[in-house]
Amino acid sequence: MQGEVDKIVIGRYIITLDEFNRVISKGAIAIRNGIIVDVGEYEEVLRKYRAEEVIERKHHVIIPGLLDCHTHTQQYLLRSAISDIMLQLPPIWTKVLVPFERTMGEDLARLSTQASIVNMLKNGITYFIEAGAPYPEILAQEVLKAGIKGVITYATYNIADDKVAETCEVLEKIRELYERYSGKVHIWMSIRQVMMATEDLIDNVIELSRKYSVGLTLHLSEYQGEVDYTLAKYGKRPLEYMLNKGISDIKPVVIAHGVFFSPNEIELVKKYELGICWCPTVDAWLMGLHWAGFTNINNIKLGIGSDGGAWGKIDLLHEVKVAKALGKAVANAITYFKAGLDSTTLLNMITGSKGSIVGEKIGRIERGYAADLVILDYKSTKILPIHNPIDLVVNYLEGDNVTDVFIDGRLIVENGKVTTIDEEKITEELLNREDEIREVVRGLIKKLKITQTPT
Repeated sequence: MQGEVDKIVIGRYIITLDEFNRVISKGAIAIRNGIIVDVGEYEEVLRKYRAEEVIERKHHVIIPGLLDCHTHTQQYLLRSAISDIMLQLPPIWTKVLVPFERTMGEDLARLSTQASIVNMLKNGITYFIEAGAPYPEILAQEVLKAGIKGVITYATYNIADDKVAETCEVLEKIRELYERYSGKVHIWMSIRQVMMATEDLIDNVIELSRKYSVGLTLHLSEYQGEVDYTLAKYGKRPLEYMLNKGISDIKPVVIAHGVFFSPNEIELVKKYELGICWCPTVDAWLMGLHWAGFTNINNIKLGIGSDGGAWGKIDLLHEVKVAKALGKAVANAITYFKAGLDSTTLLNMITGSKGSIVGEKIGRIERGYAADLVILDYKSTKILPIHNPIDLVVNYLEGDNVTDVFIDGRLIVENGKVTTIDEEKITEELLNREDEIREVVRGLIKKLKITQTPT
């Protein structure tokens, strides 16, 4: 007798990322109530289950939903505004990124959020971690409408432009966000940057993480000046300082960037099971080579992030190619070892180490896991033939190859079109408000008093 399920999804290849890292040729996935109840060969699954809906994709690879572990949904409107000359600003986040967030207003924040979510969904990102939104309520509202999974945090800092805001005011906004949206969406705590937060703010944010039993994400060790700052002020490197503050007993913790970790700090990451989010493009542009590309990363919860739409297309399938190139280039130069950062490891990373970075049952196509699926089309002379489906995804396919996206078994992207958001309306508004957006950015750049072309 056949079991009843809601739907069966069929693909030419299914990359499970399960405990055996199976790749199933001509496979099928049975889904009930948003959960995967079985995955296996096509004929076997159809023999065991009967579904109300059968979705077949003959020339496609099915992979688990992707997890962007570090993004700024409300910086999207800075896309193409940051020049190579501006990258030299020390540091650029206090000179451009944060001031822009403070200037744009609620309407533009909503437009930025909507555009970011559309980009994520169309590129196969089913889960994201917001680094800290200036308008987190808007983000929560748009997440609920779109059907994407996300961690929402408030842009938590109280030092900017040599001015110090009252800690109690910042904490009140965090509490309001949690009380209003907890239980509807994931609300975590965040710390924007050690140099942008007073000690009492850091202490209170960590305490709120404990009180609410929620995760914490923070920018850390992304800037040489930050390392000098904590060493000079506290006698400790940034991660050592934050561990001393008590982040080790918070689960989960996701550290964005972490580029300038000492060997001891990398061992501390392993010891305390901290999550690390490498943003390959941005880290290479602004900071330097990340140790994740050429270090033994066994036993590290390592993910890949886009750092938001200001820097690229919010496409983890592109970021993973940058990561592979950077890692192999450095390994080759130092040790002449070309086999490091293999495709399976990298695919694990863009699913948030199979979901372990957030501690949820995502990131695998396996019984009992959420039915978050991404379907990729390979029917093209740009891609064929296929010898190894995992290498195909990591080395050749990008967000443009995504045709369908399921989140909790719900078809959110169908044949390249987002079903929950009016993309055409968002595009029209972006076009209509281009001059307004440019004016906001021009005002910020004028205050920087920098020459846009080298002299």
